[in-house]
Amino acid sequence: MADTIKCPNCGSNLTLNADTGLLECPNCGSTFDPQKLAVTVEELEAKQAEPTDPAQAPAQGEEQPQEAPEQTEFVCNACGAKLITDAHTAATFCAFCGSPALVGKRLTEQFQPQYMIPFKYSRRAAEEAFIKWAGKGKWTPFGFVSKKNVQKMTGLYVPFWLFNINATIDAKGTGDKIHYRGNDEIIESFNFVRNAQLSWSNVPLDGETRIDDALMEAIEPFDFRALMPYDYRYLPGFYADRYDQSPQDLSGRATKRGIDGINQALEKSLKGTYDKYKIKENLSRIDSMEANYALLPVWFLSYKYRNKYYYFAMNGQTGEVAGQVPVSPVKKMMFFFIVLGILAVITRFVLGLIMRGFWG
Repeated sequence: MADTIKCPNCGSNLTLNADTGLLECPNCGSTFDPQKLAVTVEELEAKQAEPTDPAQAPAQGEEQPQEAPEQTEFVCNACGAKLITDAHTAATFCAFCGSPALVGKRLTEQFQPQYMIPFKYSRRAAEEAFIKWAGKGKWTPFGFVSKKNVQKMTGLYVPFWLFNINATIDAKGTGDKIHYRGNDEIIESFNFVRNAQLSWSNVPLDGETRIDDALMEAIEPFDFRALMPYDYRYLPGFYADRYDQSPQDLSGRATKRGIDGINQALEKSLKGTYDKYKIKENLSRIDSMEANYALLPVWFLSYKYRNKYYYFAMNGQTGEVAGQVPVSPVKKMMFFFIVLGILAVITRFVLGLIMRGFWG
């Protein structure tokens, strides 16, 4: 089995540049479109030893079967996280807890998501976004935006289940339209019936319990027009996480998002028609749900401050950021004393004016 994606020109290992979306060779500087390149070690060897028997050669126009390169699974002994990457991307710390207690081994289990969205933002862009975001925190601790913290920024393909939800609106009630004729209020009352079919595609729910659900929802939406079949050629230089929640585990959350969508659509329909309304019967329901397994790009950073973990995330496709900034008690104390000092100066100045006025 191949161990990485090789440069067709010089045979060096290729890595993905998220800024350009191209595979780059650090040796000869060549760049390649991942969609058009699938050169592995076996193919290079095959080129060097082409079959002498024409019958053994592939027919014209026939493509060689492609194998995914060897992948490595890093298991964290501290928190149990499992990170998957290509064999030439090393991991020195856990993306979730920061522990260096990682054990690497060749991936032997099947790892085959159905879909993915590749990274569009590079590490440099993610680090700049983190520094800008952290700088907005009024009580951000001194030295928080340190080289040590920033270096732990991890390009992580987070496992998501993308739900396709079909629903029905079935509701009845009464609505009032209010008119004014001079000073008189005129109310027209109506009975309403609402029947409609609704559907949502690619409702994303992360399948990793170690990642805060609210954090992932805060960096939505993803542009699912870029969704593509999973392709290992977009993995080099990044990590992929395994899901630990199945679609069945997430069905409650998916149902809630569907019900919320039904209620929003129903209320929008009624508010646009009536000034007041009352729903007397609501038989709206979720008809069906199905889920597809996809990897979505997230720049992820976990950091520990005063024995508590905080998290920062940036959507690796759109650049949307979210997270938690720790509060520095030192900064708050300094601010408190500064305010006290200012108040003391003002008080002394006012008292001086009063005393000068009293003594003439």
